[in-house]
Amino acid sequence: MQLKGLLKSLICILISSAALLICGCSTLNFRYEYDKGMTAYKEKKYDEAIIYFNNALNYKPDSYSALCLLGTSYAYKKEMQLAEKTFQDAIRLFPNQWNAYVLLADIKRNQKDYEVAIDYYETAVTLESMGGKEKIYYKKLLKQIREEQAAYTINSPIAQQQSRENLKSEIVNTYTNKQVKPEEPLQTGEVFLSLDSKKWEKAIEQKDEKSKVIEYGLKGEDVKNFKWTQLVTIQYFVLTDNFKTTLNEYYNTHIGAIEAIAKNSNKTFEKKIIHQTNNEIFYEWKFDNSKETEIARIVYTPKGIYHIHFAKKGQFTNEEKAKYMDILKTASLK
Repeated sequence: MQLKGLLKSLICILISSAALLICGCSTLNFRYEYDKGMTAYKEKKYDEAIIYFNNALNYKPDSYSALCLLGTSYAYKKEMQLAEKTFQDAIRLFPNQWNAYVLLADIKRNQKDYEVAIDYYETAVTLESMGGKEKIYYKKLLKQIREEQAAYTINSPIAQQQSRENLKSEIVNTYTNKQVKPEEPLQTGEVFLSLDSKKWEKAIEQKDEKSKVIEYGLKGEDVKNFKWTQLVTIQYFVLTDNFKTTLNEYYNTHIGAIEAIAKNSNKTFEKKIIHQTNNEIFYEWKFDNSKETEIARIVYTPKGIYHIHFAKKGQFTNEEKAKYMDILKTASLK
């Protein structure tokens, strides 16, 4: 993919403008994963950057800079569908910020989808968030792109040929009875918990082709702004050639990140594995003298990893712990 010369300066603008709020353990986790992603991104280790930025978004799904950097990392890896979806998510969350429009327009331009690219560029130019110098640059660029579009239509037979090929494919599919081998059922990553609907409500849901996260908070609590007393988080990560791990490696990475936060902030941290088998781990931890505690279950499958957390500001009572352990044990994984 040809990313324009402006891309590096664009990313610098995003990074310098990112406001990371300091608000409890969730924000510390976000900052840790975001910084690791930035380091990997600068070193052009885009596979690692993708993992770290996805982790960061699990803690702060509305981070504009993390979304744009994740989308750019996907683009460098030629994973264009994921890149486009990530930029579209950024646009839906921040419709008045111009950066994601331009990044998505660059992809469409390189795909020779000029009409869509021009639409995104034109939208970006109309936004007040775009500075004067950038507006001048993109107005000139739009003129150049329209010239590219005209030359492509006139001089290249690709567009006409593509239309003919599509028609041929339709005819072949219509008159050919193909025997299609049934596909193996996909693992959806869905988790069903016996949560009391009168007490809990879904606050956040985010998913793509490689990961999924859902958070449930107590009714009336502002989970999106980290204002919660109890929280249920369900995560699912697809295992791919670019992301391979074992049950113990995943557990150690997760716990290691929290331990690092505790160490850097001079807070206490206690951890304990309650039960472990070949494919799952039940554990608990206490942070900052039990000001925040968690019990959780990690389940490893050949296709993906399920991670279900029950967290509380303060310490679980024995009754709460027994109840949540039962819910974890009986969780239905799809």
